[in-house]
Amino acid sequence: MHADRMRGLIAAAALIAVNAFAQAPTQINPAPLVDPAPLPDVPNLNGVWNVEYIPNIEARIGGPLPFTEVGQAAWDNLVLGEDPTGYCHPSGIARVFHTPFPLQIIQTRGQVTFLFEVLHTWHRVFTDGREHPDPLGQSWWGHSIGHYEDNKLIVDTIGMNDRTWLYTSGVQHSDQLHLTQVFELVDPDTISYTITYDDPVFFTESWSVTSEFQRSEYDLLEYICTENNRDLNHFVTGDE
Repeated sequence: MHADRMRGLIAAAALIAVNAFAQAPTQINPAPLVDPAPLPDVPNLNGVWNVEYIPNIEARIGGPLPFTEVGQAAWDNLVLGEDPTGYCHPSGIARVFHTPFPLQIIQTRGQVTFLFEVLHTWHRVFTDGREHPDPLGQSWWGHSIGHYEDNKLIVDTIGMNDRTWLYTSGVQHSDQLHLTQVFELVDPDTISYTITYDDPVFFTESWSVTSEFQRSEYDLLEYICTENNRDLNHFVTGDE
């Protein structure tokens, strides 16, 4: 990564952090109760989890991503000031699991709901056996279905628009992105999380990243991005 891009990445991350924590309430509530799993033969993922922040994916995987010509051109012409989250747009279902903010998992019969502290958002994964709708329109979060295998929750997501980034470093994607996410309960307090990216427009092959979640005795804080958002005055975009 070029030095100027790295400096911009660090600055962007700092601005996001300042914006978020400046809005956090001063009162810290007790951690929510951890309910049992909805069925006896599925892993208990319920609770609040700290995720692993991965801002620079190339450093994490030890080399460049398998970009197509389209993907490489988007990467080479990246303007960090056009980060969607700087404008309070959603992180999207890929990037949200690699931010420096915790999340809560709520398992019920036929559904898993993720509550994200970052941008105060949520996402549902249907585990009742349904398929993706056909036809399926595009949205910021896409449509997710999942199933359990032993101690794993496996999630399949399609139908995302192309307006989010995959990582803070600015990895973009097309509306053909297909995500497979595996949440493996290694022990009662640890989830091994693997996400696989498949996008024939931006990548020549699928690729994966594995990280860990750690259980936390914490209650999610409020995060209202549009209040006291100081990022916009500092952003330099491709229009300037």
